[in-house]
Amino acid sequence: MENRLLLSLLALVATGVCGSDQPNVLLIIVDDLRPVLGCYGDSLAITPNIDALAHDATVFTRAYAQQALCGPSRTSFLTSRRPDTTRLYDVHSYWRKHAGNFTSLPQYFKENGYHTASAGKIFHPGIVSNHSDDQPYSWSETPYHPPTQAHKQDPVCLGPDGSLHTNIYCPVQVEEQPGGSLPDIETTRYSVSWLKKWAGGTALRREAPAQPFFLAVGYHKPHIPLKFPKQFLDLYPISSVPLAPNRWLPKGLPPVAWNPWNDLRWREDIAALNVSFPYGPLPDFYARYIRQGYYAATSYTDSLIGELLTTVDHLFPDTIIAFIGDHGWALGEHQEWSKFSNFEVSTRVPFIIRNWRRTHNDTAAHGISQHPQSFNQPEYSGNDHSTYEHFSSRTGCESLPPKSAKSSARKAVEYNGLVELVDLFPTLVDLAGLPTLPQCPRDSSQVRVCTEGMSLSHVVQGNLQTVNSNTKHNHRNTNPWDVMTNEVFISPAEPNKGNNVWSVGSEHVAEASVTKHKGHTAGRSMPWGVETNKVKHQQIHSKRIDLLEVEEYFKPVSYAERKAAFSQYPRPGPTPSRNPDSDQPHTRDVTIMGYSIRTHRFRYTAWLKFDNQTYKPDWDHIVAEELYDHKTDPQEDHNVVGKRFYTRHKREVYSMLVRGWREAVRYS
Repeated sequence: MENRLLLSLLALVATGVCGSDQPNVLLIIVDDLRPVLGCYGDSLAITPNIDALAHDATVFTRAYAQQALCGPSRTSFLTSRRPDTTRLYDVHSYWRKHAGNFTSLPQYFKENGYHTASAGKIFHPGIVSNHSDDQPYSWSETPYHPPTQAHKQDPVCLGPDGSLHTNIYCPVQVEEQPGGSLPDIETTRYSVSWLKKWAGGTALRREAPAQPFFLAVGYHKPHIPLKFPKQFLDLYPISSVPLAPNRWLPKGLPPVAWNPWNDLRWREDIAALNVSFPYGPLPDFYARYIRQGYYAATSYTDSLIGELLTTVDHLFPDTIIAFIGDHGWALGEHQEWSKFSNFEVSTRVPFIIRNWRRTHNDTAAHGISQHPQSFNQPEYSGNDHSTYEHFSSRTGCESLPPKSAKSSARKAVEYNGLVELVDLFPTLVDLAGLPTLPQCPRDSSQVRVCTEGMSLSHVVQGNLQTVNSNTKHNHRNTNPWDVMTNEVFISPAEPNKGNNVWSVGSEHVAEASVTKHKGHTAGRSMPWGVETNKVKHQQIHSKRIDLLEVEEYFKPVSYAERKAAFSQYPRPGPTPSRNPDSDQPHTRDVTIMGYSIRTHRFRYTAWLKFDNQTYKPDWDHIVAEELYDHKTDPQEDHNVVGKRFYTRHKREVYSMLVRGWREAVRYS
């Protein structure tokens, strides 16, 4: 009976939703996920569903979070403002009261006619989102949070003594958990049910234009504790899990840069190891278990994402899908665990966008809507043991694919330029055809809508013809000094400072044309070329012109590319500490801020004296510095800031860091 109902819905939706003049949007956010995915070249990872999404999407291979902590990072990319603008470096304030009444990503879609809904972890919970997930601003309905999340820290992890503990490493039997389930399973069930109900409601409203939806789904794992169905351990036999290749302190690492992973030390399994503070390494045998647990938790999340993506593609094939992690996570590299640093492993994130026009254009001529690779039919190699299928039958989740081995990690387009999570907001806005965001002025505290990122829509839309091409885009025409070797960017030379290619500030940017042409109407990006209400359009355009008259506002340009990405992390003092917690200091305790810049070749971090009352760094007071050359040291193991050979390079990247993100974008 349920299958008949679903088929009926599919038939009705095919005539209603696919003809809608605005795309639906699905945003998937995964907590603490670094790019341990097959589509990012990780040979250990078993993530066939995310790989299938990447196969028909643009994969941004070098994307960076603005701070490696959940609350600040999510607030940053959901408002498209950087931590120094949101003034959120911890999880103890609400940006609307603390910094400014900034419009959020879902709020912007809601105010432009979308029905917005969320399930799971989108905003960081608690005061960071006003204990309400930013209601009533961001969502059209009450956000869903899985009931079993209340048991996050319960002692449910079976130890070698046969009793239950509060551990980091926590494979479990799902039906034996409090509530008989796990949070991400509940979030997936809710999201799938929501989509089916929305499809039914849309089908019944065929006489009226369908209201598009913006659905955000947030997954908790692989955030610690690493609690996941124990069957997923079968995918990663402990003997096959390698240790971090650089599991030692980097040479020349300043103490202020060290992350002592305080959030792990209180857990019972870690405490039992009696690891010395702050630099004592975990024993290899347990480091291997944590790495196994992280990969298993990631595959568990991938299995649930497969169910979600399958439902979306069946019911709403014309949907923009964005997939991101909120920051990375160290897995023993540099003897560190968790996030809380400016290292590459903590700041680099997966960032994948599938544009809705891929499906619509490629299949319209045939009267069908499908993708070249189904989320539930990946290609396999290996044995017949079906961990995913077994998990599906035990949890009641529908249609989870029987995958125990890797899928082919094919992808349509790789973009290897530098991008940031603050780019998410303006990119989705442009792809959906909503009024484009202006760039924020230097003081944007009174500006509700603007961006401190840049739209990547030109990358996504520009690569529409390269689907299934497995093409890597390095943009060597604009960055001739960039070379790709074994997935690691190296730069034989810095760009000539006498060459004005990168010396473009906002004052050099010409206003983009507002001439009506195919796909664009007076500054409003409309890839499908729909007509709009003229009065409403004039009001929107008039409002944009008012903003553009303000100093430092300018219209979006046709093409933009970064020469650097920016991150930062606060510290309460120059050495690691438990109290105050040097990993997660309260803003009132912050005395040092580490500002980090990632260019095509280097990562440079300046640890500066910081005033937590004015939220300003003192550029004349450098506490410590780091410089890593990714040409020779892609794992950031050797701090070469004091080496004479790098004096000129350090001076150049320091200058770029001081000038900031506004001067780190090339426009054309």
